[in-house]
Amino acid sequence: MRTGRVTQTIWNRSVKKQIQKVNRNSTGKTAWEESSSELVSDDKDFVWSSASVSGKAPAQVKYAVIKSAGDLAAKRVRPTAVSVQILFPESSDEQELKDIMRILTEICEETGLAIACVQAESAEYVLRTVIQITAVGVKENSKQQMKKWFPGTEIILCGYTGLEGTLRLVEEAEADLRTRFTPSFIEKTKRCKESLILPEQILKLPEEAKSRQCGDGGVLCGLWELAEAEKIGFEIDFSKLALKQETVEICEFFQLNPYLLTSAGSYLVLTEHGEETLESLKNAGVPAVRIGFVKEQNARTLVNGEETRYLDRPAPDELSRWWKERALLVAHRVNSNE
Repeated sequence: MRTGRVTQTIWNRSVKKQIQKVNRNSTGKTAWEESSSELVSDDKDFVWSSASVSGKAPAQVKYAVIKSAGDLAAKRVRPTAVSVQILFPESSDEQELKDIMRILTEICEETGLAIACVQAESAEYVLRTVIQITAVGVKENSKQQMKKWFPGTEIILCGYTGLEGTLRLVEEAEADLRTRFTPSFIEKTKRCKESLILPEQILKLPEEAKSRQCGDGGVLCGLWELAEAEKIGFEIDFSKLALKQETVEICEFFQLNPYLLTSAGSYLVLTEHGEETLESLKNAGVPAVRIGFVKEQNARTLVNGEETRYLDRPAPDELSRWWKERALLVAHRVNSNE
């Protein structure tokens, strides 16, 4: 299989059918485009969401927290706690665990999350640290129905395309970047983390709006998932997809497509009241811009000047491709030195 998340086709064929056999009497939803799950009881609707990251920098843990907790917030569920599982290479030491826990504590304090449990182990088959975060919350309005979105409904992008991936690249490959960029550029890029949208901010959306967090596969994958989940077609003005200049330059350096670069901490919003929603986001300190609208047909089109094309099925995330190519390069260097 390809690097990264399995394709929608494989998931439907090999996962969905098996889940449906077990969950015949369940009220929960399971779908490739859904990263959260619900368990409905008589009086409460428990919702949880999982996200995983891998890398060598301990700071990766905060992106898994932002992604898992943010997926709950996008469903209007206030996340309350996280559980953590960490899988280390055998070469790791205790200091790496301490660094991860320090950063985990910082982001959980910032987002008001309790740490329910932490499991950590090492294994000989692990090449780089893998961290999985599961966030949990209780849905207050468990009877909320799926809304039909009519043509003309506006689509808003909150945050910046590929920003999460940009920050992770800086943390993983700062030495490489310093061969091209000045120290001040590197430090300025690190400060861009302040532009990631936190769960508390997205919870302040107007009640009628519907949001979805971008993640693996970047904003283009996020748009595909939005269309699948809401059963809509749309037209997107490609030039409106907000990019930090730091993302542009770092993606050029590594020859990556920023629109396919993991983007946790940015959200797509559907709304029938664009001005009200933009004002609400502005008051919450969220950078946001209109990028398109829902169409009557199911076609998903991207318009860039005079060029119009259809949105492709999600491609592998660019950060996953970067890791794969980096591993091949290291292996080539080792073989060349033998």
